[in-house]
Amino acid sequence: MKLGNSGANNKGKKYIKIKPGAVATPENQSKADAFKEWFGLSYNRLQTELINKDTYEEDVLNDTFLRIYDKILFGGLEIADYKAYFHRAFFTNFMQVNIQISQSITTPLDNHDKIDDSENDEELIKTKFRLENDIFDFVYSRYPIHEFELFKMYVRLKPAINYADLSAMTSISQSRISEIISKIRRDICKQKDFSERRQSTLRKTEC
Repeated sequence: MKLGNSGANNKGKKYIKIKPGAVATPENQSKADAFKEWFGLSYNRLQTELINKDTYEEDVLNDTFLRIYDKILFGGLEIADYKAYFHRAFFTNFMQVNIQISQSITTPLDNHDKIDDSENDEELIKTKFRLENDIFDFVYSRYPIHEFELFKMYVRLKPAINYADLSAMTSISQSRISEIISKIRRDICKQKDFSERRQSTLRKTEC
């Protein structure tokens, strides 16, 4: 199967914007569930394909799933070929993330320009620690305890641990772990206070 716009330079492609407060219809819920089932069954294969292309990023993979899922659930997105659509969406997100990373890179100071900023470093560590604790409190107050513990474990142990490791440790499928962590991360990103405080720590790091 092919998407209706495949091979046609995206001619006639519909970009669906989810409206605030959108409610899922039973029909869209059914379509979203079908996509989620496909993603769960295809998770390992998608990982392998992206690794072979040297474009694998675990967070981008799972964020891509959640974005598509929401577009189906709340926007009624029609997808004829899950795999083709997912790979295109992943590549778009992958490029956006890497562009953002490249824009945030700053040239380090030469050795002779470095100064003793141990006090600034200590304050930065405290700021990041407070932010992390506030985020954990936010997640704890809004999610079931097992989802909170899973997220906390992932954050504290990353990058030494990945979804496959978490799955082996918790007996929860990788696709389910992906769904939980992606949902929490997106919820956190919507909180303006957290975003502003995180940007502040990044600016301090670059100074």
